[in-house]
Amino acid sequence: MKRFTANFRKVHLGIFLGLNLVFSTLTLWAMVHQSPSDWRENQNFTATALAVSGPFTGAIARPTQTDCRQFGWKLLPYCAAGLLWAVGWQCVPLPFQRGANAFRLIMWGLGLAGWFAGTVLSLMFALS
Repeated sequence: MKRFTANFRKVHLGIFLGLNLVFSTLTLWAMVHQSPSDWRENQNFTATALAVSGPFTGAIARPTQTDCRQFGWKLLPYCAAGLLWAVGWQCVPLPFQRGANAFRLIMWGLGLAGWFAGTVLSLMFALS
């Protein structure tokens, strides 16, 4: 367990919070630019606050539409692969020491971006 947590630092949390802020802002922007009738029907602020849910953000925005939930479940394996990628590179011993921390941070950011990409895709489906 020590090896697992040794590679996680405050900068990892900062990257996560930064990406969460970016994708929450994108979610809010998409929700604000809806038609007035859609604005009343959707869970706008809940979806914005829960943008961290990745592929299920569209289902949160439109909880009464089962097709949004089904689309979220279809996206989940791909987005979870990104999340697994992010965490996996923090656990794998690397054959090099020089630049290892930078490499791990890049992989962390790319993996989390894969997870948060599900936010955009599910919202595009839900709001179309």
